[in-house]
Amino acid sequence: MPDVRVTGADQFARLARELKKTDKKLAAELRKTIRAATRPAVTSAKAAITALPVKGSRGGGSKARAEQHLSRVKDPANEKAITRAQARAGLRKTIAASIKADIRDGGRRAGVRIIVDANKLPPDQRKLPRYLNTKTGWRHPLFGNRERWYGQRGMPWFEPSIKPHARRIRKSILATMKKMAADLERKE
Repeated sequence: MPDVRVTGADQFARLARELKKTDKKLAAELRKTIRAATRPAVTSAKAAITALPVKGSRGGGSKARAEQHLSRVKDPANEKAITRAQARAGLRKTIAASIKADIRDGGRRAGVRIIVDANKLPPDQRKLPRYLNTKTGWRHPLFGNRERWYGQRGMPWFEPSIKPHARRIRKSILATMKKMAADLERKE
C-alpha cells in the first residue's frame, strides 16, 4: 500500500535517540502521544474498509466460507479444522483488525506509518488489502472452485481515509517533540 508520509523523520529519530539515552520516561511519553495522535486516522481507515460495499453479496461470506472449508475436511471429527473455519471473520473485518500505527524511532526509517499488518492476516489474504484499494481489483476462484472464477473490484479506501488526518498528526507530533526537546535542554 502506498504510504501517506509526513516529513520530520530525521528530527524524530534524533530526539528519540536522545530520549533513549537520557530519559526513558519521556521516550515512552512521546510514543504514547504519537499513538494518541494517530488513533483517529487508524479508526478512520478501519471504518473505511468495513464500509466498503459488498457488491452482489447476500452477506454471510464468512459463514459460507466456513461451510465450504468444512465440506473439504476429510475427517468430520477434526476439531482443529472446524474451529479454524468457524473463527475466520469476513475479509473486511479481518483487514480492519490488522490496521495499526507503526512507530519506528531509530535508524534511517524513523517515522510513523499507518499500515495494514500482513502478519495479522491469514496467509491466503495478505495481498487482498492492496487489491481492495484499487479499482481494477482481482480474480479468484469462487469458493475454491477453480472451474468458476469471479472478478472482484475494489475502490480506494486507504489513502482517502488517512490523508485528512496527516496535517493534524504531524502538527501534534512536532509540537510534542519541540516541548520534549525544550525539556531536555532545561535539564542539561
